[in-house]
Amino acid sequence: MDNKKTKIKNIVIAVLAVVIIACVVILVVRINTNKKNQTGDTQTETQSTYTGKRSGQFEIDYAAQVTKLADYSAIPVELSSSYEVTDDSENEDAYKQITDRDIVEESDYVKVDYTGYQNGEAFDGGSATGVLLDVAGNSQVGGTSFIEGFTKPVIGAKVGDTVQGDVTFPDDYSQSSLAGQTVTFEYTIDGIYSKDPVTLADLTDEQVNTVFGSKAGVTTVADLKTQIEKDLQQNQYSAEVDQIKQYMIDNSDVTIPDDYLAARLNEYEESFKKDNLSDGQTLDDYLSKNYNMTADDARDKWKENLTNQIKVEFIFGLIAEKEGIEMDEDTYNSYISYIVSASNGQMADDNAVYEYFGSGHADEGEKYLKAQFLVNRALDSVADNAKVTFDDTSSDSTQTQEN
Repeated sequence: MDNKKTKIKNIVIAVLAVVIIACVVILVVRINTNKKNQTGDTQTETQSTYTGKRSGQFEIDYAAQVTKLADYSAIPVELSSSYEVTDDSENEDAYKQITDRDIVEESDYVKVDYTGYQNGEAFDGGSATGVLLDVAGNSQVGGTSFIEGFTKPVIGAKVGDTVQGDVTFPDDYSQSSLAGQTVTFEYTIDGIYSKDPVTLADLTDEQVNTVFGSKAGVTTVADLKTQIEKDLQQNQYSAEVDQIKQYMIDNSDVTIPDDYLAARLNEYEESFKKDNLSDGQTLDDYLSKNYNMTADDARDKWKENLTNQIKVEFIFGLIAEKEGIEMDEDTYNSYISYIVSASNGQMADDNAVYEYFGSGHADEGEKYLKAQFLVNRALDSVADNAKVTFDDTSSDSTQTQEN
């Protein structure tokens, strides 16, 4: 695994930025949608009754809150063999993109990015990028089958579209929080592909430039090989990180101050309402219409998700302290700049980023993002030392269980 870990480390900047950048992309979409929906009326329920401190006003002592820190020196991680990056990975399951039509048919292979949402919140193990689906087979090309109905929502979608569909997990599903539950998957359609496999040796620079040049800046076969390897490494790293975080939560003892959790919950809810409610909508109206749930149901789920998120922040914040991990100003500044550029003008500069993440208080936003930077560096360090094995019977949350 040492050579693979070295490869992953070479893309650490992209990995460190991915969580925050993903949040920015989502909120840019929400900002734009919100502007389109507003008619000048004041939104309802945007004023909070919460009167406590803002989360940015707290000084968290990680050592005091994490009373038992699990051994993180060599965390065991078991992944499906489909995640394994080998020297020949870029030549496996390569398929030529179809460009003479852009509507997905049931018989197609389709490349998608997907994210699963339970009660409006993304859940661990429910997302991936650059996955090639066998739509008719309800499976990943060359991989295992998905839960029933997983690929159906992409039928009829157009390349470039983002579509949603509901999928229900089996009652006996091994992950108890998902067993018998109906969740919503969101799919972005990246392309339609021929079922006849090709290798990189079959492609020319001209073909690669025609298909990928304008979209991803990939103009040569060499560029494509590099991009494929990078995507495979990213997918493997993301799967590793999901398991590492859960392992540390399960094996550490963490206490979250009640008033800090209340502050974070309030800030999340206010941000959610600001980004989604318009024209006199109440939170209950919006959630009932879009997620078939009540505001109280949503708050319970938000609390559960934020509790796990904060535990991760405390655990890896403490690891950063113990390991003497320090700020790398150049890397930090590069991903803040990336957030600005990715916002498509919605965030004019670093200060605008800090104000958003600090709920209007730039100093608190900067404090939060710098803390997250150290958390992610600690997580990267732990991932470097994880003991990763690959097993054909392992699966992520979208795949069926093996008997």
